[in-house]
Amino acid sequence: MLSAWPAEDHAVVVAVGRHDQSSEDVYSLLLEALGLKIPDDEREKPPCCGNAGQPFSDPEVAADIANAIERLRRARRRVR
Repeated sequence: MLSAWPAEDHAVVVAVGRHDQSSEDVYSLLLEALGLKIPDDEREKPPCCGNAGQPFSDPEVAADIANAIERLRRARRRVR
């Protein structure tokens, strides 16, 4: 499950999928949606929370991620 945090008290689920390096892997979907190269190396998982125990939040980043996933979903739907 991929979630984005537009605010410390608000989470948005942007994608649900496998996390197994298959063609349906949710992180591969995220990288494709954002137009990023899939790294060859094993990725390092960033911390989920800051020093105060709250998630990192950014409304613009959350919206960018959600919009990118939605655009990719629509593009894939048209291809079928």
